[in-house]
Amino acid sequence: MYIGYMGSIVFITSSHYMLTPSNFQQDAKGRWSDHDVIYKKPSSEFLGPGLRTVSFDIILSSMFNIKPEDQILKLRQMCETGAVFPLVIGGKPVSQNYWRLDSMSVGETYYRPTGVLHQAKVSVKLTEYDDSNYTEEKSKIDLYGSVANLLFSL
Repeated sequence: MYIGYMGSIVFITSSHYMLTPSNFQQDAKGRWSDHDVIYKKPSSEFLGPGLRTVSFDIILSSMFNIKPEDQILKLRQMCETGAVFPLVIGGKPVSQNYWRLDSMSVGETYYRPTGVLHQAKVSVKLTEYDDSNYTEEKSKIDLYGSVANLLFSL
């Protein structure tokens, strides 16, 4: 059964394969500024919505036909290259914006007697990536540059 995806990592569960998020937690906040007023309480001003954050765990187990090393490598590359990607859970996007992988930690690792990683728990923290404020990302020069990069990479 298809659950969703996070960039190139697809969340699926079946009788032979299982890669799902657990302990899913989403946080939203507003941005506020307090202005000091002499002899009175500060005056609060709402500046707008803040960036949402999401955190969850992923259990990677070779018992469910997952190669933990490969998935950890994918996540590490997403984190260290600054990739932004869509996040879809339950067939619906979590936000209309993309997300960035701020941090990941690998724990609760179990190894086979041969030294091969058998199971690991990966905790990830994502932050919403809002590109609506960046006009330079949508400029014609960047558009032509990305097309040229695609053509030269073939």
